[in-house]
Amino acid sequence: MKLYFQKIGNGQKILLAFHGIGQDFLCFQHFAETFSNVYTIYAFDLPFHGKNIVDNANQVSENEVITKSIWKDFLVTFLAENQIETFSVIGFSMGGRFALATVEAFPKRIESMTLVSPDGISEHPIYAFATRFSLTRKIFKYVIFQEEKLLSFTKFFAKMRIVPESSIRFALRMLDTPTKKKQVFQSWTGFRYLKFNLKKLAEQINNEKISVTIFTGKYDTILPSEKVLPLATKLPNAQLITLEAGHTKILDKVVEYLKKNDKML
Repeated sequence: MKLYFQKIGNGQKILLAFHGIGQDFLCFQHFAETFSNVYTIYAFDLPFHGKNIVDNANQVSENEVITKSIWKDFLVTFLAENQIETFSVIGFSMGGRFALATVEAFPKRIESMTLVSPDGISEHPIYAFATRFSLTRKIFKYVIFQEEKLLSFTKFFAKMRIVPESSIRFALRMLDTPTKKKQVFQSWTGFRYLKFNLKKLAEQINNEKISVTIFTGKYDTILPSEKVLPLATKLPNAQLITLEAGHTKILDKVVEYLKKNDKML
């Protein structure tokens, strides 16, 4: 596996940055430019995103998966080619899964981990149902590409209050073109093996004294603050910071917070 990345900044600290679903490396452009004298940031386009998109719109498979071993093998090569020994990671939303997988794979080489409204700690029942089994993945694929079925399901979820209406609106914006639908489907199914034993992961983090900061948004209904607690409560030295933000604006709020408080990750 090969992934496109952009190297930004010339700081002494190395930071690997992983964006959210439907984004690319530009997600971290503002952050990287703001702290370019502190960090050298490698901002990735994750699989199925940015310059890693394969233009085969008629081929959508639930069998294209990124396992932990595939991810580790990729990073072994990447770190060697770029002569990186120790480094930090930051993951926003879906990128949280990749930040967690990186820490799990290289706990002795990680200096700090920053999670921003991260996915990968708590699994929503809808995600579990849609991706765990071959049959349900086929149902998910059918629904997501059938406009009427998709709208019917979202209206049902909203009516039954299974998902907040703001989350429904966010989801529909993420699914308003065939390309976006394919990207969401591939990401949901393709990253399904990036799951974690939180007790074991917390032990690794605590044993290696990895600095952990977790940012959540007060108004975030996509990945609200309580979703990080299963991991955060196992990390006595972690900083858990809630900002006045929803899901889409929280990275800008993180930059403001770090500048205002003269803090680094």
